[in-house]
Amino acid sequence: MIIKYANSNGAEIVLNAGNYLVGASDLRNFEWDYTATNRPSGFGGRVTFSRPVQEKTIIVGIKGGTPAEFNSNASALMALTEPDILNHTPGKLYLGNQYLTCYLATSSAISVYARRQNWVSKELKIVVTEPFWHVETTQRFLAGAPEAVVGAKRYNGRYDYRYIASTSSGVIINAHYAPCPMRITIYDAAVNPSITIGGKVYAVGATISTGQRIIVDQLTRTIYSLDAAATRINLFDYRDKNNDIFAPIQPGSNTVIYTGDFTFDISVITQRSEPSWI
Repeated sequence: MIIKYANSNGAEIVLNAGNYLVGASDLRNFEWDYTATNRPSGFGGRVTFSRPVQEKTIIVGIKGGTPAEFNSNASALMALTEPDILNHTPGKLYLGNQYLTCYLATSSAISVYARRQNWVSKELKIVVTEPFWHVETTQRFLAGAPEAVVGAKRYNGRYDYRYIASTSSGVIINAHYAPCPMRITIYDAAVNPSITIGGKVYAVGATISTGQRIIVDQLTRTIYSLDAAATRINLFDYRDKNNDIFAPIQPGSNTVIYTGDFTFDISVITQRSEPSWI
């Protein structure tokens, strides 16, 4: 399983291939914090669970064929991780297609340094800002397509895309055991786009032109538009305040209803305390 880190600028490094090696880690360990309130009788009580920011560790080995190559590889890891800390923007640590939103290498402790062998082993501290492993599955709904769903096609890529044709309705399935946050991305020229998912309305009172897109990100609780130049405009205040635009999608089959005037993606983001073993 590939282990890699993608920083907030989109640069990536594979940590268990080539000149890098992953040793021990506690990536699969997890713990829920809880607060207990006992009954006056002294028997039993109530428990409230929470998941604050968490710390994890990973041991990464770095090697090089020559001193110059070793120095280049060691510097590359630092150059990839430290910008996130300086910019206060986390990156993503991947196990296969599962990722943690985190800062990698908030501290580094050298456990082995073999200078003549051009080798170092470092224990890195990871600060996890979203204490769940996430997997994204994206389904696309096309504008101006035939009235009935005519089929689905999967495309290879990082995420699992299914293209479905429908003018006004379709179905999206949350196969997870719990409600999941979504990322809704609206394309094309759209005027006050509104989408109903599982009976809940997700609407933004804004207009975009061709080449722009509106993104509703429930994980970060942000709503914004992007144009071709990546210019970002905050649209949080343009959300439909009569409905909860951050309501997660419920488990099972959810009917999707929309006008058919625009194309959009719905990314269902599953959250697990422990990453899948597959």
